[in-house]
Amino acid sequence: MKQLQFCLIAIIFFTSHFIFAQDEATVEKEIIELHKPSQKIQDSIVKLQKECNLRIEAEKDSIKRYQLVLRLDSLENTKDQNAINQLKLDFDFARKHPNSMSALRLIRVSVGRFVGMNFYDTFVEVYQNFSPEIKTSQEGKEMAEKLKYFNQSKVGSIAPKFTLIDMNGKTVSLDDFKGKYVLIDFWASWCGPCREELPYIKELYKKYHNQGFEIISVAKDDKTESWKKAIVNENIESWNHLFATKDNSTIITDYFVNGIPHKLLIDKNGLIIGKWKGSGEINKHDLQKLIKTIFEAE
Repeated sequence: MKQLQFCLIAIIFFTSHFIFAQDEATVEKEIIELHKPSQKIQDSIVKLQKECNLRIEAEKDSIKRYQLVLRLDSLENTKDQNAINQLKLDFDFARKHPNSMSALRLIRVSVGRFVGMNFYDTFVEVYQNFSPEIKTSQEGKEMAEKLKYFNQSKVGSIAPKFTLIDMNGKTVSLDDFKGKYVLIDFWASWCGPCREELPYIKELYKKYHNQGFEIISVAKDDKTESWKKAIVNENIESWNHLFATKDNSTIITDYFVNGIPHKLLIDKNGLIIGKWKGSGEINKHDLQKLIKTIFEAE
């Protein structure tokens, strides 16, 4: 009798596991179909970007070259909007599949990316809609942790505090900058887009530093010697430079930095009032506009 009960339990367990595996396979197929239209659009944009890059490399006229650069930036923005539209569809899909681990993975992949930067509340709402089994799984717990760091580093939150040693051996703390506006720029010497943005950041510093504007550059995943050499070569010794590694700081985690360039603007009271992931003309203009509004209005 006991052997029969054991066999029945085993059959039920393996049957339910098989059904669950079948369900997840079905969900994954549905996700592939869900992404086909946006993937087709992205492939078309990438093709246009490659063509534009080739034209930029061949163009000798500076004005035409700049126009092509603007065109390239416009294509990148179109690609970003396509990704945002897809994320909204992903949210709807996840809401309809609260018992699916694949659905959790679907939204989790975007939580730390540029595409998900302005959707914190939606991420939380969709996550809370998942079943207890999904939320208490290892991946569910990891998602909850990501949302915690997302929350503390989003616009409107108090900037996480930190203390690090700068390139001259001096201790630098966020508390040292109370009463000032601070731009935290996460970058690296090997990051081309990061270094391409330094000229306009230098101009901002030169123009507004005497009015209470500070910059803290934080090197991510860099080599010490390359980092120091880049600072000298770019002529950006004027402001604060910190070197962050997993061994000496949690600043990368606390500010939810998953890629660079990554910038935040903090106001006089330590509140995050601006956040930009990635490069591009739109980010550049948004940052410049916000800083101009602050200092030319005061």
